[in-house]
Amino acid sequence: MTTRRSDEPIYWGLFGFGGMVIAFALPAILTLMILQGFGVDCFKLAAIVKTWWGAGALFVIVSASLWHGFHRIYHGLHDLCIHTTRVHHYVLYGLAAVLSIAALVVYAIKFFGA
Repeated sequence: MTTRRSDEPIYWGLFGFGGMVIAFALPAILTLMILQGFGVDCFKLAAIVKTWWGAGALFVIVSASLWHGFHRIYHGLHDLCIHTTRVHHYVLYGLAAVLSIAALVVYAIKFFGA
C-alpha cells in the first residue's frame, strides 16, 4: 500500500514566503507612500514601477501576499469549525493562482504595452 504524496509543503512554502514579503516590503512601501502623501519627494514610486525590475518586484509582492492570505484563510476555516474539503482547497488556491496570473498580465501589459 502506497501513500499519496501531499502538496501541502508547496503551499506552506508560499505562505512563509508571502509572510516574509509582507513583513519586510509592505511597511517600506507604505512608508514611502505616506511620505509622498505629505509632499516629501524622496523618490518616485511610479518611476520605479516602470522599470522591469520594479514591475517584477511589485508582482512578487502582490503574488506572495495573495498566496499568504488565501492560505491563511484556508487554515483559518478550521478555527471557525468549518471542515475544509477539496472544494475549499481548489477554490482558494485556484483563486490565488488566477489573481496572481491576472496581476502578471496587468504588469506585462503595463510594462510592454503603450
